[in-house]
Amino acid sequence: MLTNLFKKRLTKENIITKDFLRILTNCNTEIDKDFNLIVNHRGKITMIFLGNPFEIENFFNNETLRSNPTQKRLIFISNKKNIFEKKDKVALINSKLNNFLLIQNSVNINFEICYKNSGNKKNLWTSELYNDINDLNKSAYWTNLKFSKKNNLKLVENKSMKEKVYLVGVSDNSQNDLDYSMDELNELCSSLDKIVVGSKTQVRKKYDTTTLIGKGVLNEILLEAKFYNADKIIFNKELLPHQAKKISNTTTINICDRTSLILEIFEKNAKSKEAHIQIELARLKYELPRLIGTVKNYSQIAGGIRSKGPGEKKLEQKRRYLRKRIKDLEREINNLSKRRSLTRSQRERNQMISATLIGYTCAGKSTLFNKLTRSNVTESTKAFSTLNPTTRKTYISAETQILLSDTVGFISDLPKDLVSSFRATLEEIGESDILIHVVDLSDINFEEKILSVEKTLKDTGLEFNKIITVYNKIDLVTDQNKIIYKNSSPQQCVSSSNGEGIDQFKIFLDNNIKELKRNLQIKISANF
Repeated sequence: MLTNLFKKRLTKENIITKDFLRILTNCNTEIDKDFNLIVNHRGKITMIFLGNPFEIENFFNNETLRSNPTQKRLIFISNKKNIFEKKDKVALINSKLNNFLLIQNSVNINFEICYKNSGNKKNLWTSELYNDINDLNKSAYWTNLKFSKKNNLKLVENKSMKEKVYLVGVSDNSQNDLDYSMDELNELCSSLDKIVVGSKTQVRKKYDTTTLIGKGVLNEILLEAKFYNADKIIFNKELLPHQAKKISNTTTINICDRTSLILEIFEKNAKSKEAHIQIELARLKYELPRLIGTVKNYSQIAGGIRSKGPGEKKLEQKRRYLRKRIKDLEREINNLSKRRSLTRSQRERNQMISATLIGYTCAGKSTLFNKLTRSNVTESTKAFSTLNPTTRKTYISAETQILLSDTVGFISDLPKDLVSSFRATLEEIGESDILIHVVDLSDINFEEKILSVEKTLKDTGLEFNKIITVYNKIDLVTDQNKIIYKNSSPQQCVSSSNGEGIDQFKIFLDNNIKELKRNLQIKISANF
């Protein structure tokens, strides 16, 4: 019965006649199944398939759809009392068809036409409802393909050489927590010179086990990311391997999470062999459980002459290679730890106090390090510009000389694989006599970042070290807040860029070092 529809066609003016409508509704009633027609600009039916409109994505490689899709429309006949769903509208954008028409086969036949908006409108599509076929045939968006094409939505062209990304934020805590996470994700993207073309957020009671975020919101994300021609979709939470695979199967856009973004920043800023080793180890540990489904040709290797089976899967070969490479890199990092241990033992023999600058990334640690040691290590406003520990001798006062180290910055929810890979660097922090926590006062979320650093220290077992705090970028806060901070912590408020408060902080640091030395002498005396 459906094949007989290929003999039917609309009028030259693309008007749906009552006879043609009756044939469609009778077919729907007799087979009792929803079906779809693809109609070209001449009104001829070129394709028929059963199911819902969004299932048209299964036929994207079909020559019927690939040939002049903007000159074709979809007609959906259903006996259900429904309207186009979001996933149908996503399929409308992805298919590049001119418009979709829903015919509700009920006692009173209703019509809904869905078409793409022009690019300057906020909504990406518009739906119009009709109760009468004559009103539908008067619609310029249905009968006049040239008018519809002229006002049709066009995907945003990616003329920039920089990568365009679409950000997705989800939280099971609060809106404030979500806003903070999204601000941080934007900063990470700017560190890699990525262009953020759009974003979508959702606060949930609990994360979706399949896709992390709700299905309805996910459809909107895929639609908008496609509309803005995004190269990559980045989630603010780490995706589990099966979640990443599930989302990747629904779109051709690359799927990425926050952990992968941080690793990308580390890879970009790595300069020394030591940093490259640690980052490669973190990357391999991240990729190993996500190997399934990433490469389609990880098929079974054919057996050779006189073989008894089809051979080993390429996937197993890849896994074995990664495990072997991870062991080799861990061995190299252990050697790095031994070399650092020897260096620290030499410092202990010289009986010099060691101090390490720690803090959230972009807090100004490297700039403060240069001010205190008169060095010229790289200063940057981008995240994780410092990866390798740098140590210099410096005089805090005429009597006090210390070894000051600048290290990699912290970040909230630091990936576990990254922490384990950078254990050689973290050991340098752990062996320091004093940890100097640098806080960016100009950041509106500096209190949350302080808690994040303290949590990282606790997770790495460094919370029992002596810690002093210095409040940086005092020159960027308002005059009123500057007075409040300076009254509460007069010797700990500095500006590493213009040198404000540096001398007072040196006195404060010198007093803490002298107190530390006295305590060490008391312990030594007690042991004897």
